[in-house]
Amino acid sequence: MSHAAPSPSDTAAVPDPGSKRRSHPERVRWTTLFNYAAPLGPAYLLYMMVTVVYMNFATDVLLIAPGVIGTIFFVSKLWDAVSDPMIGYWSDRTRSRLGRRKVWIYASAIPLAGMAMMMWMPPTELSGVALLGWVIVSVLGFYTAFTIYAIPQMALGVELSPSPHERTRVFAGRQIALSIGMLGAFIIATPMIVGNPLARENAVLVSTAGAVVLGLSILICTFWLPPERRGSVGKGAKNPVTAVRDVVRNPHARLLLFVYFIEVFGIGATSAMTPYLLKYVIKAADYIGIVFIFYTVPAILSIPFWVWLGKRFERHKLWRFAMGLQAVGYGLIVFQDEGRVWLMIASSVINGFGTACGQTLGYAIKGDVIDYDEYLTGERKEGSYLAAWSLASKFGTGLMIAISGWALQGSGFIANVEQTETVNWTIKGMTGGAPFVCILIGMVAFSRFSLDSREATRIRSAIEARNADQTSAV
Repeated sequence: MSHAAPSPSDTAAVPDPGSKRRSHPERVRWTTLFNYAAPLGPAYLLYMMVTVVYMNFATDVLLIAPGVIGTIFFVSKLWDAVSDPMIGYWSDRTRSRLGRRKVWIYASAIPLAGMAMMMWMPPTELSGVALLGWVIVSVLGFYTAFTIYAIPQMALGVELSPSPHERTRVFAGRQIALSIGMLGAFIIATPMIVGNPLARENAVLVSTAGAVVLGLSILICTFWLPPERRGSVGKGAKNPVTAVRDVVRNPHARLLLFVYFIEVFGIGATSAMTPYLLKYVIKAADYIGIVFIFYTVPAILSIPFWVWLGKRFERHKLWRFAMGLQAVGYGLIVFQDEGRVWLMIASSVINGFGTACGQTLGYAIKGDVIDYDEYLTGERKEGSYLAAWSLASKFGTGLMIAISGWALQGSGFIANVEQTETVNWTIKGMTGGAPFVCILIGMVAFSRFSLDSREATRIRSAIEARNADQTSAV
């Protein structure tokens, strides 16, 4: 089999001469883990504010029809279908003294902070078409800036080490940081905005503080990250069409994309619909932040457990088991009714525990799939692959949020009044029924995944041997 000849790659994420490097050539330092993950705290505080609160803010505060705001989110995902693959491809092909990824991460800091503030502070005198224009520009701008940051940042995480366990450590740290950001959104932003008479003022305050911290943390923490490995420079796909084609032709990536999309599509509206569930069905709006805490804390605390299991069992089998837990957790929501906060808390705990598996071990599995592509093509295109997964996630989420908005409006939803049984069942269906069905479909499909740890190890050994041959030939 003839392949393109890749350049040799450094085996260490951080230069570390001496015996320590020889003993642990792939080990990622704790300082690197911290600086890589830290900006994700404020980033996901702002991101989850948009995911969880913005639809409710738009309908109940800005008085925009749910079908309209749902359509805006859907359009933003259509734009992601263009921007995500291009950012991934350009990131793979970038040549600069800062490396392939850091230059993009730096470039995202100011636009991301600016758009995060713009979303939450439309002038009070705006209404009608002018208000819609403001919302459309800020939503599209925020998601574009987030793409410029997130895809190169994820790609950099995969590149920090070729070791599956080290990649798990890297993305475990990443998941902890973003979960803390999510927790901040739930504890601080949600109660300050949902159902609060000072929602506008509070939204400006939280978004401004979060945006300033985010911009500074991106610039400072990225500066302290070690130099990027030079072995992958110039190994991206020759053109974006080839990159997309290779992702689609990779059988492991193709299956993973479907599973990821159907799972995220199912749960895509749960965060946005949970405030409606608690406010209108359970009639316990004051518990919104508490319910999300019971989701996030188990998600954070269970990460070391999943990392430990990932060293002892097949990661894709653990992920499939965790999907089963999530199906149970979301299925409980169908039985919700007035006053059943305890059932919502039980659902949140189960879902938080199960979600942490895919968000931790899942990235190690994605790294194996990217290695398989390098084995076949001789190219290294983390950005293109992670852009594809990011697009599946965002498109699935945006599509379900749009469907939920249309369903709410079609069922007769009227903001800030007692809802009909039709509306209540629509809310429960979007929050619990749809995730239950879609996750079960994903579980069945994922049973066909065949890239186990033994095969992944064989592939990495073949890549290393080929790189060694290239080096000796030079």
